This record gives sequence, structure tokens and C-alpha cells, in this order.
Amino acid sequence: MLSVTPTQFDRGLPFAGLVELIAQCPVGADAGLPGPQQRALAVALHREEPTGDVDALAVPIAVRGLLTHLCTSGPVALIIDDLQWLDQASVGSLAFALRRVCVERDRLSVLIATRPEGSDSDLVRCLPEPRYEYSLQPLDDVAIGQLLRNRLGPRWTPPMSAGVARASAGNPFLALMIAKAMQADLPTGHGPSHQHQQPLFPVPPTLADLLRERVMQLSPDSRHALLLVSAAGQLTLGQLQGIVEGTQLQSTLEAAADAGVATVSAESAVTFTHPLMASAIYDAATPTERSRAHRLLGQALEDPVERARHRARSITAPDEAIAAELANAADISRGRGAPALAGELLEGAARATPNSGYDAAGLRRWLKAVDAFLAAGDGVAAQAALEEGSALALTSEQQAQVLVRRLRMVDHFSGVRSLAEEAVRLAPHGSEVRAEILSILGLLHRMQGHGDEALEYSRLAVAEAAAVGRSDVELEALNNLMAAQWHWAAGPPQQTLHEIERLVEGAALDPNALWVVWSKGFFATWNDETAEKHVRGGIAAAVKDGRYGDLSYMYICLVLILIRGSRVRDAQAALDESDRLGAWAGSSLQEDMARILVKEYAGDLEGARDLAQRAVERSRASGSTYWIAGFMAQVGFNETSARNWQAALEVFRELGDVFDATQMVDLEQLLWGADYADVALQVGATSDVERAIAVLRRQASAGRPEASVAADRYEALLRAAGGELDQAVNELRWIVDQFGIECPFEAARSRLALGQTYRRAGHRSAAKETLEAAATVFEQLGIPRWAERARDELARVSVQPSKGSLTATERSVAELVGAGRSNLEAAAELFMSVKTVEANLTRIYRKLAVRSRTELANRMHQRDSAVHN
Repeated sequence: MLSVTPTQFDRGLPFAGLVELIAQCPVGADAGLPGPQQRALAVALHREEPTGDVDALAVPIAVRGLLTHLCTSGPVALIIDDLQWLDQASVGSLAFALRRVCVERDRLSVLIATRPEGSDSDLVRCLPEPRYEYSLQPLDDVAIGQLLRNRLGPRWTPPMSAGVARASAGNPFLALMIAKAMQADLPTGHGPSHQHQQPLFPVPPTLADLLRERVMQLSPDSRHALLLVSAAGQLTLGQLQGIVEGTQLQSTLEAAADAGVATVSAESAVTFTHPLMASAIYDAATPTERSRAHRLLGQALEDPVERARHRARSITAPDEAIAAELANAADISRGRGAPALAGELLEGAARATPNSGYDAAGLRRWLKAVDAFLAAGDGVAAQAALEEGSALALTSEQQAQVLVRRLRMVDHFSGVRSLAEEAVRLAPHGSEVRAEILSILGLLHRMQGHGDEALEYSRLAVAEAAAVGRSDVELEALNNLMAAQWHWAAGPPQQTLHEIERLVEGAALDPNALWVVWSKGFFATWNDETAEKHVRGGIAAAVKDGRYGDLSYMYICLVLILIRGSRVRDAQAALDESDRLGAWAGSSLQEDMARILVKEYAGDLEGARDLAQRAVERSRASGSTYWIAGFMAQVGFNETSARNWQAALEVFRELGDVFDATQMVDLEQLLWGADYADVALQVGATSDVERAIAVLRRQASAGRPEASVAADRYEALLRAAGGELDQAVNELRWIVDQFGIECPFEAARSRLALGQTYRRAGHRSAAKETLEAAATVFEQLGIPRWAERARDELARVSVQPSKGSLTATERSVAELVGAGRSNLEAAAELFMSVKTVEANLTRIYRKLAVRSRTELANRMHQRDSAVHN
């Protein structure tokens, strides 16, 4: 592989590109070249002093010979990046060589990247066929957003990344440089200022000198007019005429157009030739010039938000009138669906608020800014605002208000409860902040597996929130209460849902608010036909309102609804949609759960396993029993799907211990007990099967009827393992015939169980038909690993059990193993090796069509009974 990446400074240096390329060739690669070519190449590359005139063709011919020689020993790839900057001597030599080189097609490949100005190069025209040309288009807003989120974190929601996409003109490298500079500029780098205005972006260092040089060529009058445009984000010609003296304006704009800095569009808008040019104009101005520009704009513009923003940037000392105007502008921005801008304006209001000791106005504005940033999904800006404003918290109630925000921003649970308990001690009885903290304590106890405390604190929070008229906190606390009721089967969660519905109606709450949507979606049954509609409506409203901080909660609801309904492909589409929207600004654990669910059902078991195991460890470190249990259930299901029976069994035993210790009953409808019973049956662990069935029975008593059906399924399979095949067939057939009592995936599992039992009972035709139907359903649902399992079971139907009787040795082994002996014990009694016992068992299992020691014992018992009768 020979590669060269020239720069614009290399273009005037003859043979600079060839020097770099040939330096990468093996030592002595040019030894086979004729003497004149070797000397010409050495002189051109400054390896020898010239001793006379060098033939102009000698160097290109030498390059051709060198490439030909390299291709005889192996494939060669020649890579040239930024062809437009490759020196002409190297271009000419390579063009001559490539046009005339004679090698096999698969021996030489050439990859050239160039900007448009280099596309007509002789080198491009000389490339041999087949030749493929690709024109790289600018990345769109969605792609830039995904790039920024992948590289820089979830903070880069679409409203923020869209501005960067415009400023970079879709150039990914430039977009990353701008975004990194914005991150270093906290707390001012929050994003667009208004839906119709363009923000100012930091100019990357690589472009700063170039743009500044162009700006400084303009006259002071031109720079002044353009400074107004850059500070405003966008101005029409009419608006600018109202600020700048008309006689100067025309010549000013003409000069800007001649310099390639700005033009007037057909709509009479003054527009910069590149968004970063506006930043360059603004950066070139002095602080006094910027303050004057903002003052003029604050007087001239009509939009209350923009007017307040510019007035704030023109003041030099705190001013309550300006602060109040900014706070009002924040309310307007929030109503326009721009919570990030509302947060920025509230920061400005807080800074503009005069400090008057115990006056809480400044702190109140800082805290509202934190809430606005959290709603927008910008935790970084929220944290920065909280740090700056927390110094104003002097009273115990104010300190409690700061602690509430800290609690809402933590992504771990270890040690957080003590912080919440401190906040409760600080919060006065009957205060709004006390109701908030009680609700958070209810959530924390639920996350840590403390059922009684979760219920108690959630009920207290509901009562105190109602007493102080905080319907939003009451709604959140009711959701916490309903979740605890489901988890511990404590009280009627449906009644709590009715209380939520009455609260929403009575308090005229937004039906698309987060906790309203959550109550309708997160706890919905698999066959609830309204849940998806509620959640999708909530997602659309959140995007419209800029509440990106709510999207992680809503998308985990949506993915759960779709997975519960066995709609795996729709769940994958929802996950893709969430990535495009930048939905995961709120919770990495929720994102992990959504991705694991989709991956494991869709068949990416390796990817799901890695993600789930890491999530389990993160949950352990954070001290969240709830998340540990949820991710362990997914690890277990993943191993069940992979048919790693023993690995799955170990996970489910540990998960059973977690449920025993916490007395939990239900975990978001996950039928992990069914997976536990499945793997326990595979290894003949009867006590584990019974324990798993008990888990399902408790879950059914909590109001999950599908858990009762799953328990019936595994009781039937347990009977089948004990030899009661006919009764098991009848019970499983009844389950399969009851359409709609299980979600499609679980119904297909019941059909799979019936097919397996048919086969063991010797009903080959019924087994074949049932297993084919199960495999078809799994395939239609997009769950390939379970379709494979059903197909493998189907293949076993076609294998006829041996009609011949067991040999004497095989019968001796079968009797001992069937009587409970281990392989080692059987080998000792029969004076044979353990491997011989294992080989005999393989033949015995095949002849008798059994799969476990339990089945073998039952079959031997049936044979003995038949002989005696």
C-alpha cells in the first residue's frame, strides 16, 4: 500500500509526492530498473547529484517500471488524498505510468480523493478501466446530529446539531471542530437563539486567520453594518435601513458582496456567504462595538424575545427591568417550543438580577434555567447553570431546592438516598419542594428494591403535592406509586391509573405530558391497542415542544409496547427513529434496555449479550436493584435464545435470589420465570422448574394473566418429563387452542412445547405439523433464533428411533443411569471408562428418543412395567 496526502504547501515542490510514495517501497525495489532510469529517479528524488542532462521521460518510465515490478510480487494499492494539492511533476509521472502500465487487473488498484477543482486532473483521466466515480454529498442535518452524538455525547439534540450542520455546510470534520469549540464555550454555547435566527458559532482555529483576513479587508462602515447582521442572526434590508444611515448602506453592501462576505437575497435578506463568516465578523469587533450593536438591535427589533436578548447583552450592570424582560421572553420561548433558548434567557435574567441578600429572585431564575435545560435534554448546560446559581441558596428551603435538581441529574443510585434524606430534613413541611423530594425518595427506594418504603414515600408525596397544589408533582408521584404496586403486588394499580386520569382531567394537564404518557404506555398490557397511539402522540408533542429530555422515557415505553406485542421489526424501526431524533439524552440505562431487547429478539445475541453484561455491572456499581434485575432477566433470555442452558440457569438462580430478597413479584411484565423454567427443564433441574413456576404464579396473582398461562405450560412440560405424556399433550393443546391469551411470541413458544411433547409421545405427524407452524410464526415475527430452535426440533421428528432393542451393555448403562447413578458411578459399577458410558448414553438417547436422565428413567420404568404385566 502506497499512500500520499499532500498539502497546499506541497504543490510548488517538484516530485514531493513521488518522494513520499517511493519512500514506502521495499528497499531495493528499484534495483531491477535500467541504469538511466535508476539515475533519473535518484536525481529527481534528490538522492544523487545531477551529472548532466536527465531525459524528461526517464522518471515517468522509471515509475512505470517500479509499479510493474511491485505488482509481480503482490497486489498494490495506490492511494492519493487531496489530489488537487499534488505537485505537477508527480502528477505527470504517475499519469504517464498508470496510462501505460501492463499488469493484471487485480494486481493494481488506485484510489484518488479530490475536491471539485481537482476532478479534471490528467491523473484522473489516465486511470484505467474499470473506473468508478463517487461524488460525496454534504451530510444532512440528521447525519450531522448522529455524528455529534456518537462522538461528543447525547447533549447534541436536533435543535443544537441542526445549527452546526448549517454552519459547517454538511462537512463532518468542520462540524466536529465547531461543536468541540462550542462545548469548550459553556455556558454560552447552547444553540440557536430563535427559530428564525441563526446563532453565532465559534470559528475553528484552522479557519480563523483566513476568515479574519477577509473581514479586515472591509471598510469600518461595512464591518459595522455586517456586525449588526451577525449579532441579530438575520436582518432584512428594510430592518437594516432602519438602523444604518441609508446613504451608506448601498455602498456598504456592495463592498461586502465584492469581497465575497455577504449578499442580499431575492427576499431582501442580508445573508452571509458562509455561516462562519458571521462569526468572523462578530469576533473581529471590539467589546464596545458589540455592546453598541446589541443596544441598537434591542431598540429596533419588534420580536420580544430577540429584543430582550439584545438588551441583556448591552447592559454592563444588573438591572431588574432587563431581568424581568428576559424572564418574560423565556416564557414566550418555552411556549414556542424552544426550552433550550428559554434556559439561555433565564440564565441571562439571573445574571441581570440585582443581588439583594435573601431575595430569592436570582436563585429562582437560575433554578428555572436548570429545569428548562433538563427539559431540552441538555444536562451539561443544566449542570453548569446549577453550579453557578447554587451559591445563592441561603435558606434551608432554597438549599433543598438545589438538592432536588442535583438528584434529578444523577445517573446512579449509590449514596443518592442519603442526599435525598438530607433534602427532606431541609425542606419545610407544607412546602412544594418537600413534595418533590418525597416523590424522588419513593423512586429511589423502588430502584433499590425496598417495596414498603417505595409505597410509603410515594403515597406521602401524592398527599403533600395535592395539598400544595402541585399537580405535576402529584402526577409523577402517582406514577411511582403505580410502579411500586405492580412490582410488589401491593394494592390495585388500576385504581391508581384511574386517579391519574381524574387528575389529568381535573387539573387540565397536557395529555401529552411525560408522566401522562408514561402511565398509559409503560404499564400497558401486550394487547392494549391504545398504548402505542398515546406514546407516539407524546413523542410528536415532545419533539414539537423541544422537550428532548422526555424522549428517552417515551421511547423505552414505545419499544416495550412493541416487544410485548411481539412486533420486533416495528421495535427496530422505533429504535432507528429514536437515534435520528437524538432521543437518549436522558438515560443511558433506558437506552441500553431498548437496544438489548431489540437485539436479542432480532437475533443479534452476541451484541445483546455484551451490552447486557456491561449494563448489569453498571447497575451493580450504581446500586440499583431494579436495573440489576431487569438486565439480568435480559442476560438470561439471551442465553436461553442461544440455548446456553447452564449459563442461563446460573443467571436465573441469581435473579430468583434477588426476587426472594426484595419480595418483588412483577418486573415490567417480563416473563423471566418462563425462561427460567425452560432452561431448568433442559438440564433436568426439577426443583428449579418448580421455583420458576412459583415465580410465574405470583406474577399472575399481581394481575398478569399471561404469566398464569406460562405457568400452565411449564407444569405440563414437567409432567411430560415425568412420563405423563398424554396429559401433558392435552394441557398444551388446550393452551394453544385458546387464541389471544398470550402474545404472539409466547403463543409460538406454547406451540413449540406442544410439538416437542407430541414428538416424545410418538405422534410424529402431529409433531411435524405443530413444529412447522411454530417455526413459521417465529420467522414471521422476526425472531430468527427461536425459528432455528423450532426447525431443529422439527429435524428430530424425521429421525426414526431405532426399532432394535438395547444391547446388553446399553441396557445395563440405561438401568444404572435411570436409577440415578452418575456417569462416574455407572462406570465404576460396570468396570468401564466414563467415556464409554457417555458413548452408550448417546446411543441409548437416540434409540429411545429421549433427551434427559429424567426421561430415560421414566422410559425404563415404563418398559419394566410392560415386562411385568
